[in-house]
Amino acid sequence: MTNKLRIVLLIALLGLLLLPGPLLAASDPVFDEVKALVEAFYVDPVDVKQLNVHSSQELLAKLGDEYSLYMTAAEFEEFIGVLEGEYAGIGVYLPNQTLERGIEIIGVIEGSPAQKAGLKAGDVIVKINRKNIAGMDLDTVCGMLLGPAGSRVQLEVETGAVSRDIELTRQIINIPVVDSTMLEFNIAWIDIASFSEDSHQELLQAILSSRQAGADKWIIDLRGNPGGYINAAIEMAGYFIGSGAVTVLEERDYITRYHPNQPEILVNDPIILLIDENSASASEILAAALKDHRQAVLLGETTYGKGTVQELYPLSNGDWLKLTTARFYSPLGIAINGVGVDPDFWLEDSHMIKAAELLLSDPSDGSAGSYELLANGQRFVVDLARARNTEYWQAWGDITDELQYLPAYKGAGEDKYSLLTPAQVRERASLYYPGVGELGSINNFSDSREIVLYVSRASDSSWSSDRFQLRHALSGEEMEVAAVIAGNFIKIRPQGELIPGEYWLVFDDGQQQEYLVRIGIGQ
Repeated sequence: MTNKLRIVLLIALLGLLLLPGPLLAASDPVFDEVKALVEAFYVDPVDVKQLNVHSSQELLAKLGDEYSLYMTAAEFEEFIGVLEGEYAGIGVYLPNQTLERGIEIIGVIEGSPAQKAGLKAGDVIVKINRKNIAGMDLDTVCGMLLGPAGSRVQLEVETGAVSRDIELTRQIINIPVVDSTMLEFNIAWIDIASFSEDSHQELLQAILSSRQAGADKWIIDLRGNPGGYINAAIEMAGYFIGSGAVTVLEERDYITRYHPNQPEILVNDPIILLIDENSASASEILAAALKDHRQAVLLGETTYGKGTVQELYPLSNGDWLKLTTARFYSPLGIAINGVGVDPDFWLEDSHMIKAAELLLSDPSDGSAGSYELLANGQRFVVDLARARNTEYWQAWGDITDELQYLPAYKGAGEDKYSLLTPAQVRERASLYYPGVGELGSINNFSDSREIVLYVSRASDSSWSSDRFQLRHALSGEEMEVAAVIAGNFIKIRPQGELIPGEYWLVFDDGQQQEYLVRIGIGQ
């Protein structure tokens, strides 16, 4: 590490470097300072004289770099507050994009003015202080929402087709930077909201407390994390990769590989890392490091692609210059800027946590059987009873769609895994019900009909409607059925309206044998 303080953010990246000394007086000394800094430190060589500019703002615009900005003292204070997880505002999470008519709220912070006013995810802010915000960028919208604690801001908010006016009082919002929760199967879910100056210490404490609670598997959640200090990302990576290279910085005149200090702990357990399109900057440094070192499997979406570093220089009038001074790459030298970090497996955001839980479930009792999967060189054992639960059904479908896996199944009480055949994998029912015996299929079924089955073994007193499951193959939604059983014949009638698609009717005969009938419902 150099003695420069380097930090990275999605919207405004911060670094701190003192000016080397006083500048000569000029008609506009601050503009002269900005010109000198750009010529000395911008990532690419710049001849300011050739640009024919007359103000700091005009000069920065000519660079064509959205991340190099002039920040007033007030804007700097707001920026620091957001970076450290504290700012005065209304307490909403916003995406890095605007809708045609406004900007959608994707979440609210507990105890914030927004929550107290009843704002929810999905609401759309269309006006701030009576000004239309359609088409504005996120920086501008955030600037309008932030302000001194105790000040008021007026919003026009749309909830569906209903519009309402709300006046909120800004207050100091404290955002937890690192938060941890214990899940089932000894899984610790650690959510990292940003990379503040001390966040690596917060992560260390989260890991230690989770280990004390019995954690031996980890979900590290970087979704929506816009970045922060590079230093924090480098030290955090050390907890998972040791002292290996975390990132490569390319500055104007030299290239530097950055390593963490000797980490206080090292996590060698299975790790799932969650990312999305709003994971940026320092998030991408951490994600790329764990991916290149093969210390985690990445689930989600390609990250934002913010692969440049900014430093912020104090100016003589109290304002600050935020200037791009470097580009960063993964430890293997893979580009990130404008590209992002790809996940190992693309999954829908709504299913990511469930998918991660399944991959880390590793059941001990094997009461309903389990699957062993190989993904990105790592081994996962999935609890099949959990995978068949309606809550996890679609997540398991996502996994089997995307993973490069070895579909090996071990039934309850068995010692060895058995491979599924390509046909079984292709038909997919065996991914939920391994060993099932197929009785056939019924096409163009309608709700008014009965399903009539013939089974070779005659019924006994244990057979009842409880022995049958009727599930939609895509969603896993279970439909109640009524059954009339007579000898070798079974008549089954669904107790509700079926939706288009394929259903699986599974019958358990009470002797550890399952039978399946595929039922097609027309469009």
